[in-house]
Amino acid sequence: MSFRVGLQPFAFALLTALLVNAGPARADLPGTADPPGLKRFAGSSIVFQSRADYDRLKFALEKIVFSGAMGAVQPYRSQTVEGRRITTYYRLPERVAPLEALRNYETELKESGFEILFSGLGEEIETLGYNNQIAHEILDMKGTYSTPEERAQWPFQNARENTAAYLAARGKSPEGDERFVSAYFVVNTDDWEVTRGSGRIPTGITLGRVDVIDVKTRQQRLELVTSSELDQAISRDGRIALYGILFAYDSDQIEAAAEPTLAEIAKLMRERADLSILVVGHTDATGSFDYNLGLSRRRAEAVVNRLVQLGIEQRRLYPVGVGFSAPVASNATEEGRAKNRRVELVDLAGGRLP
Repeated sequence: MSFRVGLQPFAFALLTALLVNAGPARADLPGTADPPGLKRFAGSSIVFQSRADYDRLKFALEKIVFSGAMGAVQPYRSQTVEGRRITTYYRLPERVAPLEALRNYETELKESGFEILFSGLGEEIETLGYNNQIAHEILDMKGTYSTPEERAQWPFQNARENTAAYLAARGKSPEGDERFVSAYFVVNTDDWEVTRGSGRIPTGITLGRVDVIDVKTRQQRLELVTSSELDQAISRDGRIALYGILFAYDSDQIEAAAEPTLAEIAKLMRERADLSILVVGHTDATGSFDYNLGLSRRRAEAVVNRLVQLGIEQRRLYPVGVGFSAPVASNATEEGRAKNRRVELVDLAGGRLP
């Protein structure tokens, strides 16, 4: 990705050398990488990233106008798309302003065959002084510090809108899928830390959130396993991995589509009065180890609570969360991460619960 647009060759080369040699490159957050086919602004580092096999994302296609008289935004053109999503939070090099980052991403995307649907700076993208509508209305940033991603979002929710920059673009992914990209750049106004031990980000540094969503039809991944099949697998192997129990993204809320699988587990437990099981939650490697450990435990507890609601004695169920410590596939690919997100039932086989 180029550093500046429209500079004379000598000046461009000199400025590039100055920026590249301004200081050592900061390391990316472990387990993160640029979205396939999309370059970053040179010298940037990834401070957080989240992924979803299937999610939705909203794009602004024109300026968001806030009506003080109405106390709400006026109708505006937007588009919401669904598919595989990668959200990446970047720390840009020193002395790089949001406008410069915006122009470089515009250039990079155009050269890759993308159409810029909407872009601008400050009052070109939203009415100033009304609660950062790009952050809240478009990117749905409404949290505080309860999760790592909410901590990454915090500076964007409290940015100076007059220097913030945004773009939305449409093109093709390396695999040929329709791809939408949005980028939002702000100047950091608070000395803060995204993840513990990552180092504080000083004020005045430009931060960027880049969203990539490849439009895909949702694949039917829920495989209903009958109580008989559960019994056979547990009797043979002492365990079974289930992919029919899905949760809301980054949450322990069980999706409604998981109910048939939970009903079959409850049916087996009623048929096998001698059976006690560990309910083990597994995650992929997106995010920190400690965070995923807690998330997997909460998801296991949610499954146990639902089975208790279905009439199974709690003394026969024990929730365990292991995060991403026991993968069955590589976390370097979307397919591998999907396999690692699972719930396993493990036969205690005479073992005692705490």
